[in-house]
Amino acid sequence: MTEDKITFSTSKGFNYHWSGRFIAPNENWIHMTRELTDYELVLVTEGSLAIECDGAEYVVNEGEYLIMSPCRQQKGTKNGYCSFYWVHFEAEEAGDEARAGSADMGKAGVEAGAESADTEINDTDNTENFISIRRQDICAYKERIIILLKELQDADKRYRDRTLNNYLTGALITELSLQGSVDMSFKTSRSQEQLNSDIKTYISWHISESLKIEDIASYFEYNEKYLTTFFKKMNGVPLKQYILKEKTEYAKSILTESNTTVSEVAYSIGFSDVHNFSNAFKKITGMAPGVYRKQFDKHSIFDK
Repeated sequence: MTEDKITFSTSKGFNYHWSGRFIAPNENWIHMTRELTDYELVLVTEGSLAIECDGAEYVVNEGEYLIMSPCRQQKGTKNGYCSFYWVHFEAEEAGDEARAGSADMGKAGVEAGAESADTEINDTDNTENFISIRRQDICAYKERIIILLKELQDADKRYRDRTLNNYLTGALITELSLQGSVDMSFKTSRSQEQLNSDIKTYISWHISESLKIEDIASYFEYNEKYLTTFFKKMNGVPLKQYILKEKTEYAKSILTESNTTVSEVAYSIGFSDVHNFSNAFKKITGMAPGVYRKQFDKHSIFDK
């Protein structure tokens, strides 16, 4: 993975061209050969992308991004299956002098502060005019980047508004830059916590649907086996059991707060068969849905 960095000037912003998601048809696929007339950002979500730009070779693995600068020849260097998001855009790179000045500003500010606490510091920070980003890096918070990419694609299809697309492109590059500025060990820990939280949020939002682990894995673009192993490691319970428990809790609230029939409750939380729902409910609570409702009604009478 390259340690090369790109520093973009934000004075003129970013100009979005187009974006999308590519899925290779088979293992024999290789990237086309062409001239790249603008910047291209790719985020690999599965497999590996082997590509070359004017002699500079890159291998972008799952969970990594690469920003390629305009070049005379962009071409694939190896066959293989992969899938990735891509964005083409225009931007203005900062010159060497601007980059050096941007890097020196922070150092100068620290030294000035060390000399005297009374020293007046100019509020104008030239570093705000630049975004410095690694050309290739691991996405610590991959889900956040994917969400931004999906929002960009949706906005482009829905509104076709140039200003919005340009701002969203800038937000995407800035997010990648900020992710790269955090300590790696902290990023890994926070990324795991964020993914775990996002999975639980997704389940709560889709509790009324027939939730399948393969659908959840597909949404977050992870291997199904990896996601189930990850969830159990983070929570101590299998993902399937957690989903069933959450559905049962939701069913409890409906049973005790309404006169909805058991069949209607089953359908409202994604069960197509009332018998399967009753068996699942009994497995978690130790009693059938109808019995649970009666038991709750008795407690309510005594409480009064």
